[in-house]
Amino acid sequence: MPGLPPELERLPVGVLRVGRQGCILAANTCVGDWLGRAPASLVGHPVDELLSRAGRVLYHTHLLPTLHLHGDVQELSLSLRAVSGNVHVLCCASLVEGPDGQVAQLVLSPMRERLRIEAELARVQRAADAAPLVLFECVRDVDGQAWLSYASAGLISLYGLTPESVHFSDGPWLDRVHEDDRAALLAARDASGRALSIWSSQFRARVANAAWRWHRLHAQPYADPDGRMIWYGAIVDVSEQIAVENAERERDTAERASRSKSDFLARMSHELRTPLNAIIGFSRLLEQAPGGHDAQARQRLGIIHGAGQQLLRLIDEVLDITRIESGHLHLDLQPVRLAPLVEQVCLSLEPARLARGIGLELQLESDLTARADEGRLRQVLNNLVSNAVKYTRPAGHVAVQMSLEAEWVRMQVRDDGPGLSAAQQRQLFQPFNRLGAEGSRVEGTGLGLVITRHLLHAMGSALQLQSNEGEGCCFSFTLPRAAVPDAAAPRPQRPPAPLVAAAGCWRLLYAEDDPVNALLMEAVLAGLPGVTLRVATSGDAACELARADPPDLLLLDMHLPDIDGRQLLQRLRADPRLAAVPAVAVSADAMPDEISRTLAAGFAAYWTKPLDIERVPDDLRALLARRTAGAAP
Repeated sequence: MPGLPPELERLPVGVLRVGRQGCILAANTCVGDWLGRAPASLVGHPVDELLSRAGRVLYHTHLLPTLHLHGDVQELSLSLRAVSGNVHVLCCASLVEGPDGQVAQLVLSPMRERLRIEAELARVQRAADAAPLVLFECVRDVDGQAWLSYASAGLISLYGLTPESVHFSDGPWLDRVHEDDRAALLAARDASGRALSIWSSQFRARVANAAWRWHRLHAQPYADPDGRMIWYGAIVDVSEQIAVENAERERDTAERASRSKSDFLARMSHELRTPLNAIIGFSRLLEQAPGGHDAQARQRLGIIHGAGQQLLRLIDEVLDITRIESGHLHLDLQPVRLAPLVEQVCLSLEPARLARGIGLELQLESDLTARADEGRLRQVLNNLVSNAVKYTRPAGHVAVQMSLEAEWVRMQVRDDGPGLSAAQQRQLFQPFNRLGAEGSRVEGTGLGLVITRHLLHAMGSALQLQSNEGEGCCFSFTLPRAAVPDAAAPRPQRPPAPLVAAAGCWRLLYAEDDPVNALLMEAVLAGLPGVTLRVATSGDAACELARADPPDLLLLDMHLPDIDGRQLLQRLRADPRLAAVPAVAVSADAMPDEISRTLAAGFAAYWTKPLDIERVPDDLRALLARRTAGAAP
C-alpha cells in the first residue's frame, strides 16, 4: 500500500491507517517520534502491538464497532506503548477508501497538556474539598432565580447539603440560614449585583438541630452578556474567631471598668486621706501635748485618733481589694525571720488584748525563716491575730504556733471563741460579710479575711480553717522554708543626732496648697530645734522662694493647683543651686505605682498622708544627714 499523502505526513498529530485484519498499513513521522521507531518499521505489524492493555480493550470493544456502525468516532482516549512509557492520546477515527476497500484512519492528538491541566484541576478540587470552607459559584438568572451552580465539598460539613441539591435553587441552602439573617444576606447580594461590588455578609447557620454557627461570605460579582449575574466566592465558619473577638471585647470592657474603678477609688482615697491627715495628725499632737489636758480630754482625743485610724484602715483595705481584683498586687518575696515578726505583731495588739483580758500563748521557733513578702505577711498575721483577739470570749485564750513540716513552715492562730457554723464557713470569704457580727459592738469591715486569703494565695500559700460551732477557730497556712540570711554585724545604738545645722538652722520649703495640711506640717516641725519652715501655696511660688533663698530640704505636694509635683522638681533641679537639694514627696495618693514613679523621678522619700508624725523627725534626720555629707538625693 502506498504511504500517506504528504499533507498527512506534515501534520503535528499522529496518523495511522489500519487494514481490516488489524495490521498497520501506514504511519506518519509524528507517531514514529512518539514511539521511538521509524514509521516504516511499524508497517505490517498488528496495531495491538502499539496499544496498551486498556487501549486494546477500547479499540476492539468500542472504537471498531462504533466506526463500522457510524463511520467515525470522536475523542476516544487511548494509550500507546512507547520505549519511554505510555503515550496518552485522544483518538478520532474515520473510514477512508483504500486500494482494497475501506480502511480505518486514526488521527491521534497528544494529551500531555490536557492531562496536566486535568491533574492540576484535580489537585485544586481536592484542596477545595479538603478546606474547611465552601468555594462556590452562584448564578442568578434574568428572572431573579438563583442557585449554586458549583459548590465544594465544604457544603456538606457546613450545611449538610450535597452539591446536587443546590443546582436548581438556593432554597435548600437559605433554609439553613437563621431567619433573622436571611433578608440581610439576600439584600447584600442584590446590592452587590447592582453596584458590581463585593458581596460580603456575616450570618448564622446550622446543620439540622445543631447549634447555630457564625458564617462569613465573601464573593466577587461578574455580569454575563446574557443578563445573568454570577458570583465567585467562599463561605467560611468564623464562630471561633467571633468568640475570641467577643472575649477580647469583654476583656477590654472589664479592664476599662477595672481601671475606672481603680481610678475612682484612688481619687476617693486621696480625697479621704487629706482630711484624715488633719484628724489623725492634730489628734496625735494634742495627745502628746505636755500637761495640757485632763483624763477625759485625753480619752476623747484617743477616740478621735482611733476613729481616724479605723477609717484609714478601711480605705487601705478597699484599695487592697481593688489591687487584688485588678492583678496589680506587687510582692517582694524574700527570706523573712518569722519569730520576730510574730512578736512585733502581737506587741502592737497588746492594748486591745489586755483590755479584754485575753491570754496569749506564743509557741515559736527562733531560727525558722520563710520565703514571703514581709509587709504583706505582717498584714496577714495582724488580721488573723486581731480577729482572734476581737472575737474570742472575754478572758479567753489565743495561741500563735509555729512548726516545721519538711520544707514548709506552718503558722497557726487558735482562739477559744464561739467558732463558726457550716453555713458561716461557706460565707466566710464574701467581702463585707461579717457573718452576723455587724449587730455586735465588735469593730470590723468584713474585708480582713478576704484580703488575707488573697495575700497568701499570691505568696503561694492557702488559708485553711478548722472550726466547730462553740469550739473556737484555728486558721493556718504554710510558707516555703528559706535559708536563714547571714546575720548582719550589730550596729552600736547611738542616740539620734540633734537636728542642728552648721549655720544654726535647717531651712525647709513646703509646697502645699491646702492650708490645713500646711498648718499640720508647721505644728509637727514646731517642736524640732533648729528647723524653720516656709510654705508656698503653688508651684510658681515655690520656685520663687527656692531661687531667692535655696532651702536645705524640699517638701513637695504632688497635686498643686498649677503643676504636678514631679514637674515642679524638674523645674527646681534646672537651677544649679537646687540640683543637690533632697526632695520629699508629700501626697495623699498611696497607690504603689504612683509611689514608684515618683521615687524614680528623683525624690529621696515619699511621705503618705495621713503623716506618721512619730517618724517625721527620724526621716528628716536621715535626709539632712545626707545633705550634710553632700550625698546626692
